[in-house]
Amino acid sequence: MSLLTSLYRRLFDEETRLRIFKLRNPEHFARMRTAVNPSDKGDFSLRAFDQHQCIFVHITKSAGTSVALALFGELPYHRTAWEYRVLYGRKTFDAYTKFAFVRNPWDRLYSAFSYLKGGGWNDDDRQWADTHLSQFDDFENFVLNGLNADTLNAHIHFKPQLDFIADKRGQPMIDHLLYFETIRDDFDKISNIIGLDATLEHRNSSKRSSYRDVYTPQMIEHVARIYAQDIATFGYEFSGIGQRKHIAERQWQG
Repeated sequence: MSLLTSLYRRLFDEETRLRIFKLRNPEHFARMRTAVNPSDKGDFSLRAFDQHQCIFVHITKSAGTSVALALFGELPYHRTAWEYRVLYGRKTFDAYTKFAFVRNPWDRLYSAFSYLKGGGWNDDDRQWADTHLSQFDDFENFVLNGLNADTLNAHIHFKPQLDFIADKRGQPMIDHLLYFETIRDDFDKISNIIGLDATLEHRNSSKRSSYRDVYTPQMIEHVARIYAQDIATFGYEFSGIGQRKHIAERQWQG
């Protein structure tokens, strides 16, 4: 990294750097809102967001594929809330209904590990797992010997959920915090809010046992340390939701 690049990154945070890039490339950002990228598992596009005046922040391994296809018939990308704020502009971002589904961090981690070990979404996931997960013969070995602060940035499936929806101060930027554990009721709730008559079908699931059956006390404690912010922010305990949070009611707005 050059000295100039290093200085630039020190002076400006990620969101500011993306805003500068947008100023220099407005046509690119305009196309991002309407482009359709085909996939055999579902087309990727954001065009439904403008159509329904909403933004779905798709957190990995939190049933986002099922939710997006049921609501929009297309898939968004795994962009963060602050990236969407740059893409749509602050005025539109504030006006649109913003929502995300979160999941028990212990359960989500086991799902992510199982998913990647099973081949993931595509060849990139398979190659990454072959390179980084092949040394761990089981989930316990991975948690106790491979899960650390660096792992959170190693693959998007291990990224903390708060990073998807929070601003740089750690404050959630969405209007509705929805839960994987109550997905049927929460899906109906958000469908009504954005004015869609949709039916949820579960897709892209990992074939595995319950996460509660694979954790030892030492593993539970280690994951609690690594994902402490997610657990505290979303009100989770190992066994489930300890205290459900309602972002809109608390007016947590970035």
